Amino acid sequence: MANATQGHMTLPVEVGQEEVVLDLYKRWQADALRDSDGTTMPDSLAEQDCDIYSVLCIVRADQEYAKAHPEFLHRKYLSSFPMTAMNNELVIKPLEGYCSEKYELDNHSEPKRHWEVRNRTTGDVVPVEQWEFEAENGTVIVRDCTPYHEYTASVMVRQVWDSVSMYNALTNGWTGDKIRSLDPYHPECRTHLKRYFAKWLEEHPNTSVVRFTTFAFLFVIDANEQNQDIYRDWTGYGETVSPEALDDFEKEYGYRLTPEDFVDAGYYNGTYKVPSKRYLDWMAFIQKFVADFAGELVGMAHAAGKKAAMFQGDHWIGTEPFLPSYQEIGIDINVGAVEDGVALRRLTDSAGDQVKEARFYPYFFPDVFREGNNPVTESMSNWVKIRRAMLHKPLDRIGYGGYLSLANKFPHFIDHVTQISDEFGTYRQNSAGTESAKIGGKVAVLNAWGLARSWLQNQAQDQRFYVPPRPDVMELVGNNPLECLAGLPFDVEFISFEDILTNGIADDIKVIINTGDANSAWSGGEYWGNPQIVTALREFVGKGGGLLGICDPSAHLQNGRFFQLGDVFGLEKETSLTMGRVAQPVQLDGDHYLAQCLTGEEDFGNLSYVYSQAHDMSVIASQGQHLAMTARQYGEGRSVYLGNLPFSMTNARLLQHVLVWLSKSENESYAWLSDSALVDACYYPATEKATVVNYSSEPQQLQVTDKSGEKQTITLEGYEWRWMDA
Repeated sequence: MANATQGHMTLPVEVGQEEVVLDLYKRWQADALRDSDGTTMPDSLAEQDCDIYSVLCIVRADQEYAKAHPEFLHRKYLSSFPMTAMNNELVIKPLEGYCSEKYELDNHSEPKRHWEVRNRTTGDVVPVEQWEFEAENGTVIVRDCTPYHEYTASVMVRQVWDSVSMYNALTNGWTGDKIRSLDPYHPECRTHLKRYFAKWLEEHPNTSVVRFTTFAFLFVIDANEQNQDIYRDWTGYGETVSPEALDDFEKEYGYRLTPEDFVDAGYYNGTYKVPSKRYLDWMAFIQKFVADFAGELVGMAHAAGKKAAMFQGDHWIGTEPFLPSYQEIGIDINVGAVEDGVALRRLTDSAGDQVKEARFYPYFFPDVFREGNNPVTESMSNWVKIRRAMLHKPLDRIGYGGYLSLANKFPHFIDHVTQISDEFGTYRQNSAGTESAKIGGKVAVLNAWGLARSWLQNQAQDQRFYVPPRPDVMELVGNNPLECLAGLPFDVEFISFEDILTNGIADDIKVIINTGDANSAWSGGEYWGNPQIVTALREFVGKGGGLLGICDPSAHLQNGRFFQLGDVFGLEKETSLTMGRVAQPVQLDGDHYLAQCLTGEEDFGNLSYVYSQAHDMSVIASQGQHLAMTARQYGEGRSVYLGNLPFSMTNARLLQHVLVWLSKSENESYAWLSDSALVDACYYPATEKATVVNYSSEPQQLQVTDKSGEKQTITLEGYEWRWMDA
């Protein structure tokens, strides 16, 4: 095999495909082999002189134990769909409408203690004396109802079909038993899983890297009676519940959580919602447990002479790499599923000295690798976004997963990945694991989650639906400023409103971005009703900072305003309460610096009734009376408003100009800063190398200023990525 120290890819294996593996190992510059879900490591390959990654999902590993101990299965709260009482008695079937193959009512929890019935019309809890659970037919009987009021029953359920197993069965045609997942919170179960892992380590002497997928709890996926997904939350903690954990939480925090704290009136504490203090406490409680359990497993792997890798997906709840507790686990390699620039930055920007390895899409599964489909189309769409984000934070390794036999049926895809690997190898050589030069000052993205949810895609109303036939991949069709930002040469950090309340705004932050739909965690919701927050942001801009608002920045209806920082932006949004106001004529300021940056190809998405409230504000772009882009001086600082910012390279370049202007850097000259919307450029001070990358399939030309101040004109072929001396 090739010298492992020269490689940079983890290659999936498959029994019967040994010759293909050996061929692609060389062509794709691999230095490690891995098994995947549904595949087995051939003995001949397990003994090769390279890193051997072995996938282990510890909570799914021992199905015999899972079948014998239903009391240790993953549990969660589900709320029945609301029912209207037509008289004084109501019969609720709590699981009606949900997948009967996936859930069953938990008979190890006490209904009167752990369940709850609510009048959803009034919001009141129905006293336990007014309802009964009939176990023989799985119904809840509610008496003394108020006619024509809606009611729900929130019940604890066991999951008897793991969501990943269910997905593979329904989407990829896997057969076999329905996999169940165990909850290691229970001491007896935890002890068993550790014994199982000790035996597993003995049985895998050739494994050099244990690839945990991952440790304890899966993110939230709910399914209906047709086995279709009806709810997803990739960072949701809904599947971490058990009576034992609830009891221990009460002992530690001094109060008891209720079913409503989890079902949340049917919103289930979605990541798009501003989190409650009670939900944050539960998250912290679970994070502490998972970090402790994961640390034990990683310690066992290290004691056996093996490295530990964690896959940032599937059962990753409680081990998110931006959490401070994550660094206590001892992970050696972070593996992230990466399909775009945002996902890449979520991997590469995480703290710690772990090796950062991107597992690329498409996964080698039949949903993509099927007759009549071209997997290169999806891969290239991903790669051009990924590589522009790679320019700004170093990535160490790449890899794939799935059935190599499927990928090998598409020779064009094999050649395509060969080129990706070549480009990545050149990137590693020229960047030497260092960061590219940045411009301006630090840019902070402000939302309710801050650091914990760094580079998490903020869903907006016009992009919210998961699109068949790939429900595992969200189609982002609307506001997407993070993808624009992922490939720009700025230092970026994520801060929360609690950070501002506790510590104020750091001196090194030059621009703050607030973006998202009104009432969401991303915009901030009720946080904008706090005078301390509003005053801090006004002072930040008034004393020279820059503020960028996109979509519904500072939105919270209070005190005669919808945009609480409307005085900073000089704007307001129509919410049907100010319709008596007469619209003022819109005049574009064509002389403004930002107006000079427009190309006419910008996309401001769907706009909604934002109008001027200041005469000293510049309108840069509009759709009729609807303001699409504005700029304003506020005290010594500046503000910019954008109605929407879908991802395109034109919009990304516009965002670059906006951030430069907000940081008051528009008159400075920067080396290796691209003037072309379709070409990215940057340089690496540590290696004295510069690079230019063509995002498009067509030839492009750009002008850049090199380090000596000389202008260079560069012509690139379609998708070309070129390196040169800086």
